[in-house]
Amino acid sequence: MSMRKRKQTLIIVAVAAVLLVAFSLLGRIIAPSWQPVDSTATVALDSSDTSIAANNAVNAAIGTYDVDELTVTVHVGDGVTVNAIVRTPRQPQWPDAEHPRLPSEIPGCMFITGAGLAKATDVYGDLAWDMASAGVATIVPDKRMDNYSWQHRDYVQMAHDYEQSLDVLENWVGIGDGVDAVHVSKTNVGLYAESEGTWITPIIASERSDVSFSIMTSAPVFTPREQMTYAMDDYFRKLNVPFPTNHIISRLTTLDMGSIGPNYGDFDVTPYLKAQTQPTLFIYGTNDLSMPTIEAPATARSLMADAGNTNTLLRYYKGANHQMRVGDAKAEKSLPLAENFERDITNFALDAQDSTTQGWATAMTAGDDTPWQASAVMTDLSENGVGGGMVHSVDRLAVLQVGALLLLIVCGLTVPALHASRKKHIHREMAVAQLAANCSPDSAETGNVVVKYDELAKESRRRPGFAPGMATRLWTLGALTFATTLAWLGYIVYVALGVFGLTANSTVMTVWQDAVRVLAVLCTIAFAALLVTMTQTAVRHRKNPWKARPAVAGIGHYVWIAVYALAIILSFFMFMFWDIFLV
Repeated sequence: MSMRKRKQTLIIVAVAAVLLVAFSLLGRIIAPSWQPVDSTATVALDSSDTSIAANNAVNAAIGTYDVDELTVTVHVGDGVTVNAIVRTPRQPQWPDAEHPRLPSEIPGCMFITGAGLAKATDVYGDLAWDMASAGVATIVPDKRMDNYSWQHRDYVQMAHDYEQSLDVLENWVGIGDGVDAVHVSKTNVGLYAESEGTWITPIIASERSDVSFSIMTSAPVFTPREQMTYAMDDYFRKLNVPFPTNHIISRLTTLDMGSIGPNYGDFDVTPYLKAQTQPTLFIYGTNDLSMPTIEAPATARSLMADAGNTNTLLRYYKGANHQMRVGDAKAEKSLPLAENFERDITNFALDAQDSTTQGWATAMTAGDDTPWQASAVMTDLSENGVGGGMVHSVDRLAVLQVGALLLLIVCGLTVPALHASRKKHIHREMAVAQLAANCSPDSAETGNVVVKYDELAKESRRRPGFAPGMATRLWTLGALTFATTLAWLGYIVYVALGVFGLTANSTVMTVWQDAVRVLAVLCTIAFAALLVTMTQTAVRHRKNPWKARPAVAGIGHYVWIAVYALAIILSFFMFMFWDIFLV
């Protein structure tokens, strides 16, 4: 290797090292300063017996009554209707000690689904039926979907839509005539909700005094942004997601949601919980990976107690997942419900109203297993975002991710146009030189076409294009950057799908992530080589403009290099945001 080549290589290595350190440090500045931490929260259980009963209460067991089922149409406003399934206990034809007559008015319960679930025919068939068989009328309405998407959700409006179904339940007269008709009490109807639905039930309960109880299963309590941060961290821990991917959540969940959404990320249920005066039952499974099973109920009960409502019960069920089913952490409808779960929620629905005067005969806090919470909830995330850096919103992140790829594709597709322009210019250049030669005296004397060297040299310096070796370096950097960007986006998609399905493989993630990080280093080296070469070319041209070509020439090539540079810059900012440089 010549001395000149060795010197150039050393300069490229030095520049690449400086850039690598700079990009890594910038990545830490752009990213949020906090990271999830381990939880130290604990809960003291009063009993391992989860049963629920008010003082002096005698309740019918599940299966005591036959159940009548009817699907009705509910008008929720704006000309929109939904279906709802009403299930009511039937008066026994021959009452006896095992099948006593129902009272003149029976309690009712409306069921609200969690995120995404929509059709009443797909949810709560077992819970609502079994509760009705013990003497509680139930209604399960469809979720209104015309104004519901992953980007937009209005929980207050959803609460008002659900209230229309609650009105139907309160005015329900069951099958039968005269004394055999089942009437639902207008003052003893309650709410059952899971997960996202528990952001809705406190709104209804705080606005309506006729709601007599609330059952909140797998309630997040914290804002959607805070809850999602917790859930992702818990999933990452379980899947042993490698560093720095396990810090993705702090980069995503602190971003301003912007115009992309979701718009409900900072919805705060706190004011509604404080105004909820009804007896409330909080329920969690000890195998629920998505909820802060200790901090969430503790926060909710504390808020309600401070506002004067101490009639709040808490129950934990061994091995139960987010849907209160056992056997797997993932949601599967075929899995059995946690033992005694249905019994307990049914007895709470039957006794909640009486508990306000008689009190509870059973423990306020109980569980057949002690819960454990992996990480602490990071609160006030909306106030601790990335800040004033270049990447502080989902919109800007999308510009980086998508814009970098699109611009690189545009650059690749326009290369043929640049070649065509250059070829056309060369033809014109040769024609001019030939015309000058034909018009010279030498040509007339010899009969030969003589192309003057000075003419060709002058035209060559005006020729559009890149200096020798520059096109190769541009192509190398562009190809590496495109491949790295595409590989990282593919990795993010794999992690997202794998985490929520609990199927991502730690080894695959580690190998894939390391490959992307190596590509990022190669991109940096290629970028350094391009910078050094362009600088040296510019110096040579400035020293001898008649012999050296400029690094870039021609309007079309100037425009192309500007678009190309923007694509590279966007890509490198994306790499810095995700902190994938090997430093």
